Amino acid sequence: MSKYIVDANVILLTDVSKIPVEQLKCAQKCVRFLQNFMNNPDASIVLDAEGRVIKEYRRAFERNRDPNMATEFCKWVHQHMPKNAEDFLSLRELSENEFESYPDSKKLKEFDPPDRKYIALAYNHCEKPPIVEASDSKWWGIKDELEGYEIGICFIDEDYIKEKYMQKIGV
Repeated sequence: MSKYIVDANVILLTDVSKIPVEQLKCAQKCVRFLQNFMNNPDASIVLDAEGRVIKEYRRAFERNRDPNMATEFCKWVHQHMPKNAEDFLSLRELSENEFESYPDSKKLKEFDPPDRKYIALAYNHCEKPPIVEASDSKWWGIKDELEGYEIGICFIDEDYIKEKYMQKIGV
């Protein structure tokens, strides 16, 4: 598949000069993923019409001010904005980070509020494109729940994220 919903932490990790050693391998994989994605002529990104995802990308760019992959990706996104309604979805917000059309799951409704927009995008998209995730181990804990709604997660470095999640829950 060449259509994705990309979490902003993928962009944040591309500034390998500011990454802790234990995240370096994951960061390098983020750089490769974004390079391959941007160089794929069939690649497309799914965004919300309200600009929530773009706002997060902008914050990632501002934190990495030096020209790098974050800069390149933000430019690419602006040059390749979705042209069709199916990839540029309007998400009706009932209250902050709570969306009208969202999986009816206690576990997902308790998930990290700022990250719910990615789930809402995938849930509302006719093709259910995967969410690309880099370093937030909370996603590992809900991956099975998301599969029940046909929402996939593309982990940049599955071994890293799984290990981080296991450490977090004390296993």
